[in-house]
Amino acid sequence: MSTRPIGTPAPVRVIAAPGGAPHAVIIDGRRRRVVAIRDDWRVQDRWWTDQPVDRHYFEVVLEPGRLMVLYREHPSGQWLAHP
Repeated sequence: MSTRPIGTPAPVRVIAAPGGAPHAVIIDGRRRRVVAIRDDWRVQDRWWTDQPVDRHYFEVVLEPGRLMVLYREHPSGQWLAHP
């Protein structure tokens, strides 16, 4: 068992559509389809440092109605989910 601070984003497996938007999310080994994307936005910050932030966030609705906030780190492409 591992521990992490409350509210820390966790890696998540996302199946993306050809345009890059999330199409499905794997949760506990089960594929959950994204039925709606409620919002999406980019955060680009700290570009002047050695550790710039470049993220594309998505607020999604998964079947059967669960809300989730995901983001994709650029340029690594890693997906993370907020608890």
